[in-house]
Amino acid sequence: MARNYFSTFLATLLIAAVAFSCSPTNQALKRSKKLASAGLTYEATLMSLEALERKPGNQKAMIQVKTYGEKEIKSQIREFEKLAEAGETVGALDAFVRARDLEERANAAGVLLSGTSAHISEYNGLKQNFVKDLVQQAQQSLEQEDFTGAERTFARVLKYSPEDNHIQELWRSAVAEPMHREAHRMYANQKYRAAFYAWADMENEIGEPYKNSRQYQDSAVYHGMVTVGVRDILAPTRQELTLSQSMRADLINNLVRTDDPFIDWIDWNDQTRYQSNEQPDYLLEMEMTDWTEVPGTMSRYERQGYRREIVDKKNPDTGVITKETVYHKVVYFDVDYRVYIHGALKFSLVDPIKRSIITSREVEEQSERIVASAEYSGDPANLYPGQWSSMSEAKTTDQVLTGKKGQLDGRFRTSYNPRIVDDMRETVKNSLVKKTSVTLIQTLNSPLFLQ
Repeated sequence: MARNYFSTFLATLLIAAVAFSCSPTNQALKRSKKLASAGLTYEATLMSLEALERKPGNQKAMIQVKTYGEKEIKSQIREFEKLAEAGETVGALDAFVRARDLEERANAAGVLLSGTSAHISEYNGLKQNFVKDLVQQAQQSLEQEDFTGAERTFARVLKYSPEDNHIQELWRSAVAEPMHREAHRMYANQKYRAAFYAWADMENEIGEPYKNSRQYQDSAVYHGMVTVGVRDILAPTRQELTLSQSMRADLINNLVRTDDPFIDWIDWNDQTRYQSNEQPDYLLEMEMTDWTEVPGTMSRYERQGYRREIVDKKNPDTGVITKETVYHKVVYFDVDYRVYIHGALKFSLVDPIKRSIITSREVEEQSERIVASAEYSGDPANLYPGQWSSMSEAKTTDQVLTGKKGQLDGRFRTSYNPRIVDDMRETVKNSLVKKTSVTLIQTLNSPLFLQ
């Protein structure tokens, strides 16, 4: 037993070692070592940093970042001094930036690297005139409304002076101004929804509002908002009426949770619409066109196999009783009861003034499951379904026990789980609600509808 435990323990350790060696972090560290061996220390440091960022606190990755990072920063600083002395300003600044970026990224990952602070004054002096010229070029592009060229030049300046707030503001202007103008054009053409999201994309791009973009977004929502009244679901039977009420409540919750700023969903039931003095801009009319439940569909089929029986056999000469295994060929019937549920819901978006259907769709869902099945109540190990020729004990002289089939069927019991039907009904209902919600939102978000 101790030997088995030791073998299991060794196998567990082996599996753990193989899993560790195959992990993405470990593979990245191996590639990092290969890159360093080939003299590509910068790439090796980046690979080690990726491994550390993927798995923070990994000691092996931290050691490699420290080792390769210190070596590479020294190399980049030497390159910076060499190029600066040769008058190659761009190459010198790029070398310093690479060293600085390695420092900041490693420090953020928990590994302290240093080496650039001693040369910061030299770097600032070297970049001063160069950055000043770049800013002048970018401002000229901005004045000439070459926003793409200005954006690229300002982005290049930020590479050398990322902390300069004034340059950041100029870069944001170069990025935002063309997007801001395009949004204004769409707003003037009454494409309020498109204009709203153009301003939203612009804010995501620059990280803050630009000029009066927030006020225009509010104005676009004010002018472009529509109200959609959700009517009761028509249902022909009492069962479908109960289901439709639940579906309608879930559908309204789904639609409200979309938080679409241009759509105000209204629970437009009979009581609400009779008490209201105003009509919604659009009506959502729905009808349960089908809800079919087919219970108790029986599938009965014949099976064949073997039943094993252990009997006592007495030797007539010695009188010794021994156990003997006997296989009987058997034929029996197996039974399954299935329930099939199919649901279909039609919805139409209607203009209440013109009483015209803008769009009409139908969604459907179905489910079929076994709710009752015959199970063998005896020892499953003693029953072998399958082809008779598959057993080596089978003989051509074997007799098939068909006369006692009823006795064998008696050892089968029917397992019945009525909750399966409730689960199926809920699944079909939820699927119809989800499909209706998705299809309806896609329709409303279409450029042909809300602009």
